[in-house]
Amino acid sequence: MIISESLLRASITVAIIIGLSVFIALLLLFIIRTIIKKQTDNSLITVIVRECRLPLIFVILLTCIYSSYLVIITTDDQLVQPLMETRVFAKNIWQVGLIIFFTTLLARVGDRSIFWYVVNISKKTATKLDDNLLPIVRRILPLAIYSVGFLVSVDNLGISVSPILAGLGIGGLAVALAVQPTLSNFFAGTFVVTDGGLRPGDFIELDDGNSGYVESVGWRSTKIRSIYNNLVIIPNSKMADSVVTNYYSPTPAMNVLVECGVSYESNLKNVEMFVLEEATALINESNLSIKHVPPFFGFSNFGDSNIDFFVYIQAIDRLSTFTLKSELIKRIHERFDRENIDINYPVRKIISDSPNNSIDILK
Repeated sequence: MIISESLLRASITVAIIIGLSVFIALLLLFIIRTIIKKQTDNSLITVIVRECRLPLIFVILLTCIYSSYLVIITTDDQLVQPLMETRVFAKNIWQVGLIIFFTTLLARVGDRSIFWYVVNISKKTATKLDDNLLPIVRRILPLAIYSVGFLVSVDNLGISVSPILAGLGIGGLAVALAVQPTLSNFFAGTFVVTDGGLRPGDFIELDDGNSGYVESVGWRSTKIRSIYNNLVIIPNSKMADSVVTNYYSPTPAMNVLVECGVSYESNLKNVEMFVLEEATALINESNLSIKHVPPFFGFSNFGDSNIDFFVYIQAIDRLSTFTLKSELIKRIHERFDRENIDINYPVRKIISDSPNNSIDILK
């Protein structure tokens, strides 16, 4: 009769625990749904609360089972003597369950919070560092959290983690040596991405002669599309060690340089005036030029056959420089023809004594 009363009290207690657990779980679900409905926008609070639903239900059910187990094994020592031997093991399992809960919760909340920031905040910031750095953190953070959670769980079960850490250290060294080129490209890619010097769409040229438009900057390699429309894949370790000229930084605008020369008999003031007129007209008429930057003219050298000069105008990007330069050369040539200004072929003067002691100059 006493055993029956003990079992009855234990059964009632277990039923109360289960009912209370179910009530708490339903109440939490109701509160979470209410919070989510009130948050009309996709706020960070909504993201965090949504990720907490399943882990919280898991903890409540696990605690309910463990509490029911404790009630049963303390009802009667003779009846449940075999269960007493599992008490420590059950406690460890419960603690490991809690560790799994917190590990999963931290990993999910961290991942979703970073994703929310990248989507909603990072695009509005002035710096591009968070755009490039946070995807790396998002990949590494869950792995680090799960690794720590695993070690804590193993230690909680009574297994020494020192041999595991030692094995991971030796194994990590072996893996690092085996994948050294990959790791080199990864860390170089981290530098290339976080530095912000290269962006998709930029036209770059390396010191080895490779050039083209940047298609993507990854963790292992950078892909560029050459002027021949071929895809060139460059390892990031090579990118980090190369001298890279970015023709689109700080702005896509580029100077167009045209160099020429006129004969020594030319009126240099007129030459300057004619060249500036043609350059100004090209700037005003072409959609490929920067309108607010005037042309710049200057004489540069007394050459062997001509007096050399140069003229600068500015194009909107690198591709436009080729069209503008070609057009400016044609305009200058046509204007010089109309104004009778000569651009000499290479000329050499030969001075010799004539038989009558006069000097002949041969061109």
